[in-house]
Amino acid sequence: MTRKVIFEFLTNMRNTVLLFLLILGLSGCEFFALSFAPGKEPLADNSELANQASKVFWETLHQGDYSNISKPMTLLKAAYLQNPYDAKIAARIGFLHAWSLTERQRLKNIPPQITDNAILARKYFEEAVRLNPEDARYLGFHSSMMMSEGSIHKDAYLTRKGYFQGLDSIEAWPQFNLFTIGYTMSSKEHSDPKFREAVDMQWENIDKCIDDTIDRNNPDFSNYFEMESSEKRESYKRACWNSWIAPYNLQGFFMNFGDMLVKEGKPEIARKIYQTAMDHPDFETWPYKEYLIRRIENADQNVEKFRANNNPSADVNDSTIMIKTTFGCMGCHQN
Repeated sequence: MTRKVIFEFLTNMRNTVLLFLLILGLSGCEFFALSFAPGKEPLADNSELANQASKVFWETLHQGDYSNISKPMTLLKAAYLQNPYDAKIAARIGFLHAWSLTERQRLKNIPPQITDNAILARKYFEEAVRLNPEDARYLGFHSSMMMSEGSIHKDAYLTRKGYFQGLDSIEAWPQFNLFTIGYTMSSKEHSDPKFREAVDMQWENIDKCIDDTIDRNNPDFSNYFEMESSEKRESYKRACWNSWIAPYNLQGFFMNFGDMLVKEGKPEIARKIYQTAMDHPDFETWPYKEYLIRRIENADQNVEKFRANNNPSADVNDSTIMIKTTFGCMGCHQN
């Protein structure tokens, strides 16, 4: 081997080593830059804009004013841009996007971009979780929107990640998130194991609320109504009863659970679950009571309707399970 060849070899080796060290150095810079990037620190927003945004949010929600979602959305996003460190503002934006997606049957023509609401809802709930990881509601909603987004985009990884995070949210607050996660999975095929798991979640939700095991074949919840006045004051039990945030939480829960049991093929048991919503004192003022009455009457015929993937929009509220109706959110939240 000549000196020239040896020199060229060593030169190339040196250049290769220098290039490797340069790449390693740059990678190290990236690693340290990302590792030591400052996190977002929560900061409550009590500004006039934030207070007005929250006021309009609750008014719009409780009035069921779907057509005017843009009004609180604009105010909340303006408040968020002013202070992107308030978990409540982020979560309310997330909920508005989730509402827009869930009750899309209200629209005369449903545009394909309606599905973008899943992405945006997931993003804002993610911010809420970052800013307040102790609030298990945010974790449940974030998990739910991850599953929804994964389903829309046929992204198995995202769907599974949302599901397993959802199990974490259930462990953190079962009385709230057994419903949240199970409700999201209620849209799956009736033969899907995840749908059957969602049904089991609703039974377990009841058990967690009453600290007892309700009879799966002959459920009678009315004996537990007397618990409402005392236990709704307990933070972890407030998800079981009607409240200012969700004035008809109980009616919405039992309508949805009845729908799931009909879809499962158990209309007789579903009627007993539906009846629970009727037996509660608040039933007479519930805006959606007529739909539940018809569900009791038509439970047998609804088995196949609720299992169908595509239903005529003309009678969507009577021919589909709750999550696919125009009151998928308002069944609990509208005054």
